[in-house]
Parts: sequence; C-alpha cells; structure tokens
Amino acid sequence: MKVYSKSIRIFLGISFEKNNLFKITDKQAHYLINVMRVKIGSEILVFNGFEGEYRVEIVNKSNNKITCQVREKVRDQDDEPKLNLIFSLVKKDRVFNILEKCTELGVTCFYPILTERTQNFNYNIQKFESYVVEASEQTRRLSIPKIMPVQKINSLLNNWNKNEKILLCNENDGIPLMKISNNKNNSVSILIGPEGGFSEKELKEFPKFDFITSIFLGPRILRSDTAAIATIASYQSIFGDWNL
Repeated sequence: MKVYSKSIRIFLGISFEKNNLFKITDKQAHYLINVMRVKIGSEILVFNGFEGEYRVEIVNKSNNKITCQVREKVRDQDDEPKLNLIFSLVKKDRVFNILEKCTELGVTCFYPILTERTQNFNYNIQKFESYVVEASEQTRRLSIPKIMPVQKINSLLNNWNKNEKILLCNENDGIPLMKISNNKNNSVSILIGPEGGFSEKELKEFPKFDFITSIFLGPRILRSDTAAIATIASYQSIFGDWNL
C-alpha cells in the first residue's frame, strides 16, 4: 500500500519535467531512509525552485540511494514579491535565527554585511544556504532565497541600484513602517544593524543616499535578530503577501 506523507518534502536542484525517473543520494537519501523510514511505494513531495512542486513515488532504494518516479505536479511555480534583507553578521546562533525565520516569512534574498560594529567574522556561506533550504522545505515555499556574498556596508550602498528602496531600521529616528508609501510591485530591502547599532559615522552617511528611508520600530531597543523578524513580519502584513 502506498504511503503519502505531506511532512516529507525536499528540495532538489534538478528538472522534474526532464527527469521523470531520478535518484536521490548522499545526505538526502540518508535522511529519507534512516530518519523518515521511507519504503518502496512511499510518496513524498519535491520542488526545485523553478518548476513548482511534484508528488513522486519511491520505486527503489539501496545503499543510501533512492530512485523516484514522478507521479504528478501538485503546484505551479509562483512569482514571489521581491523582499530583501540586508543584515549585519551577528553572533552565530542569531544569524541562523535570522536566516531561518525570515525565510519562513518570505525574504527572497539575503545580503550579509560587515559594519564598524560587526563582531562575527567567522561565517560559513554553505551553512547559511543549508539553513534556508531546510526552512523552505518546512514552510512549503516553492523557492529558495538567494544568499549574496558578504561585503562591507559602504561597498553595498555605493553599488546599490538607486531605483530600489532600502528601509533602514533606525532606533534613533524614522517614520512608522505603516506610514511609508510603497508600491507592492516594487522590490524593497530592509536594512538591520549589528549588535550595538550602527556607528555615528555610518548614521551620518545614510542620509546621503536618496533611496534610503529611515523607519522607526517602536520605543524599545530590539536585538538584531528580533528587529529583522519583527520588521519582515510587519512589512508582510501591511504591504506583502499576508495582505493579498
């Protein structure tokens, strides 16, 4: 008897339209066989970030290799509104918290940056990527957020597309998020500072960029990861896909 579990859902970087029969190997096969205990005849969900989501059946398994047969397409690929998060690298656990929760909330691209008060210079982009993949798998997203190379904040701003708005989370000044004007079809980026906030020098530089708007997050000082999650959630509820 076939077993279908909606809880088993994995990302694979292959075309399911071109590969009706395909293999799953290495860590993903180990996970399915030894953790999820799939059997021949089990059905799982797979997605690749560009063709939608498919129901596939496990038709063979051996030596940490699984062979799958595509059975049907269950969801078409959708177009997500562009929502970027520019964030300073903070302590490791808090970085992972930002990546996981903001992926769940719909961020489409992450820009990790270095600021004058950045304390974490020990980062692993591959681990970042694995976190966003796992979060996308669990939250039923059809896409995987991009993670851009780490760069200094002045380099990012000097090379930024001037037609794309940046919302600067500023604990000292700014307008409430709900009062900004925004076209839902435009790309928006949210900028979060490091532990201890931006330096005075950095704060004096921001007004020189016309595409930056300062927003106020309330009377309390928030940790960087809290600020990122709260701002993304608030934006989605007012302007984003929570309000469709």
